[in-house]
Amino acid sequence: MPALFFRVFRDYCERLFTTETQSSQRLLSIPPSPRPQRLRGAMSVASAEIALPRLATQKPEYPFFKITSVLSILWALSWASPGLAAEARKIKIGVLQTGSQDFVHTVMERQKLLQKYNIPYERIGFLNPPALHIMIAEKSVDIGYGGLTAMARARAEGKGTLVFFGIFSPVNAVLVLKDSPVKSLADLRGKRVGNFGGPGSATTSIIMAIAKRWYGLDLRRDLELITAPGPALAGLLDRGDLAAALMGTTESLRFPLTGKYRVLMDLSAEWEKRAGRAPAHVTIATNDDFARAHPDILKRYLRAYGDAVKYVRSHPNIWEEYAKQIRLTEPGAAAALRDNMGPRIIEKWDAEQIKAQHDFLEVARDILGPKVLKEIPKGLITDAYNP
Repeated sequence: MPALFFRVFRDYCERLFTTETQSSQRLLSIPPSPRPQRLRGAMSVASAEIALPRLATQKPEYPFFKITSVLSILWALSWASPGLAAEARKIKIGVLQTGSQDFVHTVMERQKLLQKYNIPYERIGFLNPPALHIMIAEKSVDIGYGGLTAMARARAEGKGTLVFFGIFSPVNAVLVLKDSPVKSLADLRGKRVGNFGGPGSATTSIIMAIAKRWYGLDLRRDLELITAPGPALAGLLDRGDLAAALMGTTESLRFPLTGKYRVLMDLSAEWEKRAGRAPAHVTIATNDDFARAHPDILKRYLRAYGDAVKYVRSHPNIWEEYAKQIRLTEPGAAAALRDNMGPRIIEKWDAEQIKAQHDFLEVARDILGPKVLKEIPKGLITDAYNP
């Protein structure tokens, strides 16, 4: 039941009982009537006989019946208003259990920023992006952290997905063994290359765009892509079964710290060097229906996100804490998180950033083809909920 319902009901009860108490006190303070005297005249007797029963038979007003009436009215009003009804249940938020989105959302939770902005929520964790993307597209979560390409594909298929902010540009790297002869992405032609995210992920789309635009390499035709989790890819690299591997956020930072691997390419750094601001590959998404019904919740959510970013900027020790949380124990782990993740946090969802999102999607559509992304759907990205 909405918090507003309780506040209105509580205030009404306080006023009601105060009024009833005062009324009772006034009645109790009435002095006793003097002993009746013989009344002269029929009219006087009749008046006395009529007046006395009125005092004796006056029906008391019980506050219970007033409360019941008000309770019924407020209950009906609370369910009649979609905005109030949203407060009655927890908002379902879909989050991957590792990576950049887990970092941001964990800061929001630990600093109680969602409570600060009166957002009751239930965090639903996912182990991999495809499962989370399906839940966002099918409206099984109200807000979720979705890959840009997957959100575009879902909207193009009529799912009504809506991107209303971005949180991170890629914190992903292509790794090779430290003594590998591979010096450039172009050297991977004809090789086997690992990929943690699968063919439909946003990071895969970004590396495909980079390879095609600036290295003349079609990753689907010019080499063999092998999809597997980060630790498995490391094992394949060690055995020589892969020439390189595109890793997830944590592995992109952890594995080079061991001294066994080196970074062949940082995706965001490469994009920024050649095309300007990097696109946010992880976005905050919802659906059209939820956005229309609860625009204020989306605005409050972005205020909480903005406070989380400010907290990260003003508390450098957050990286030490996060390194311990994800068990990143290698020497230099906290500094690697700070230096690589910190600059990739999206703070402005402005015209320039939205243009970067659209530019990337245009390239991705040309490269991936109509089977993956047949069009860039209208209304996919909005800044209407910026605080």
